[in-house]
Order: sequence, then structure tokens, then C-alpha cells
Amino acid sequence: MKASTRYIWLISLFVMVVQFAHAQNDRQTLENKRKALKKEIQSIKRFLSNTKKKELDLSTQVSVMNQKMRVRQNLIDNIRQEIKQLKTKLNANQREIKLLETELIQLKEDYAAMIYKSYKYKLNDNQLLFLLSSDSFYQGYLRYQYLKQYTDYRKKQGENIVLKAQTLQAVNDSIKAQKILKENLMEDMRNEQSAMQQEKKKQQELVNKYKKEKKSYERQISAKQREERQLTAQIESLIKKAIKKTGNKTNNTFKLAPEALKLAKDFETNKGKLPWPVDRGVITVRFGTQKDPLNPKLKIESSGIRIATEDNATVKSIFKGKVLAIQKNPQNGVLSVLVQHGHYISVYANLKDVVVSRGQSIDTKEKIGVVYTNPVDGKSILKFQIWKNTNKQNPTLWITK
Repeated sequence: MKASTRYIWLISLFVMVVQFAHAQNDRQTLENKRKALKKEIQSIKRFLSNTKKKELDLSTQVSVMNQKMRVRQNLIDNIRQEIKQLKTKLNANQREIKLLETELIQLKEDYAAMIYKSYKYKLNDNQLLFLLSSDSFYQGYLRYQYLKQYTDYRKKQGENIVLKAQTLQAVNDSIKAQKILKENLMEDMRNEQSAMQQEKKKQQELVNKYKKEKKSYERQISAKQREERQLTAQIESLIKKAIKKTGNKTNNTFKLAPEALKLAKDFETNKGKLPWPVDRGVITVRFGTQKDPLNPKLKIESSGIRIATEDNATVKSIFKGKVLAIQKNPQNGVLSVLVQHGHYISVYANLKDVVVSRGQSIDTKEKIGVVYTNPVDGKSILKFQIWKNTNKQNPTLWITK
């Protein structure tokens, strides 16, 4: 193999390795996402299983079902991406095998020709005679260099054949593994699509139920919106009072000491990585203005998210900070806790028990209290919000997926 050819082959091998590593990273990312989505579906199933004995109101049933279907669709789309990526990799490997087979045949032919030439001129047996029969010392030196280069080249050719054969075997093994993985993913996708069809049927049942209970359903939505507005107004009032106490009376921004500013920066750095406030739960109402899933004419305003969780679920702080306020609902005695993280406030509402006190410093994942369970419908809902000064934030952008 000529030096230039060898360099080209090595560069090609390097490019192939880099592309393979990149493809592996992409595949690992998709695989991790698939596992996370499956875990989320299992969490929703577990929630539904734990609430079988309770008669969930229609709005909660619809929210949970829609969330489950959203996650399921994301899972199906993710599996499709994995299959597409595998097909691309398989096609590339098939082309690579053809190239490797051609190169291996050429290497073997070159090696066979070399062996024949060596046998024909008896280079192996008469190397010493070949050197001694030189007409001059210089010719002898040239013959010595020729024999050395010939021996080295022959050795390299043998090594290249072994290396190429090993590479070919590795690609073949990779193709076999990828085909098995592809079949498993195809089966996985068929199962998920079948489950999606069943969920669509259940969704239609809920739509039919809504038509019969339309007035009752709309009263539920109206009551929840009224509660949401009251809670938001209370929280905003508490935050504004706290801002004034820091000495800033001209605008709605906390005046912070250097240590508190650092805490706020640390909080921002962890955006998207903060832990959930409960160990297990399902988001039943998302952040912001949204259409009602059963009646698009109804608008739902949400200052945070609602997480349906288990009875007596422990509520934990999403980040270290200081308890800013504890608010009690005079109508039902339900509690809300506000924790300050510099400019940021995390809100944990609809609690029955609280184990922290105002002004207390708490750590990440430290217990704050226990979720309140409504005795009428048996639901345990955590109302969770994040604020930056007096501006509401989308909690789903801050906590882990």
C-alpha cells in the first residue's frame, strides 16, 4: 500500500469514527428521551391506579387523559426518529461493507502477488546471496534497503488484511445488532399506537359524558378560576409587601444584598434542572392562558401549574432559600408557603400541614409540608408557582422534565 493511499485510508477511518461517535450520541439522546417518556406514562398510570376508588371530576379526568396522550404521542414520534436514524445507519453500514469487501479483496490479491514474486525470485531463501553478489558496496547497500523495505511492506500488508477483516466483522456485528434493535422499536411503536387508539376511545367517552354534564362541568371550571384569581392576588400582594420591606418603594423589584443576588443567580443557572416539588404527580393544568380541552370557548387562566399527586404527599422545596410567608385560607384553612430565592419566589399552595416557619432558611428538597386532600372529591392537588419579583414564570421551564 502506497504511503499516500495509506494516509487517505487513515483519514477516511478517522472521519468514519467521528461520524460513528456523533451518531452514537444522537442515538443515546433519543434512547434517554424514550425512557423518560415511558417513565412519565408509567407515572400517569400509577396516578390513575391510585385514584380508581375516587370519583375524579370530569375536568381532572380530561386533563390527565390529554396529558397521557400528549406524552404518548411524543413517545411515538421519538421512536419514529430512532427508527429513521437506524435505517440511515444501516444503509451507511451496508455501503461501508461493500467498500470494505472490495478493499479486502484487493489487499489479498496484492499480498498473493507479493508472495508469488517472493517465491519466484527466491528472495526468502537467497537474501544473503543476493547481497553478496552485489558489484559494489553501494549496490549492496541499495539491495539491503530494498530487502528491508520489501519485508516491512509485506508485514504491513499482512497487518492491513487482518485489520480490514476485523473492521468488516465489527460492521457486520453492528448491523445484526441494529436490525434486532430496529425490530424491537417497530414492535414498541405498534404497541404504543395501539394504546393511543384505546386512549382516543376513552377520550371520546369523556366528551360524551361532558355533553350530558355540560352545566356542572362549566360550574367546576368557573369555581376553579375564581380560586386561581384569589390565590394569585394574595400571592402578588404578599410579594409586593415583601419588596417594600427591602427598601425599594419605586418599583416592584427586590432590593437584594450580594449574598441574595448570588442565590438568585444560582437559581437561574439551574433553570430546567430544578427538582419537582413532589416525588410523584401528573400536571393537570399547565401555565398561562389556555383553551378548555372540552369546550374551546372557555378560557383557563393559570398563574402556575397544578400537580395531581398521592394522598399525604410530601411537598419539598425546589431550591435553597428562605421562607418569605405562610398564608392561610380563611374559608377552608388550606395553607400556602412562599420561599424566596433572591429575586425568585417559589409558591407551594393547597397544603394541609406545614413544617417550616416564616424567616426559616431551608435547603433544596427540604420538606415544607403535606398536600391537602379534598374530602369531597378525594383529590390531592398541589398548586405550584414560580415568580420573578412580581412577574409570573412558567414552572415547567424550570423543573426537570
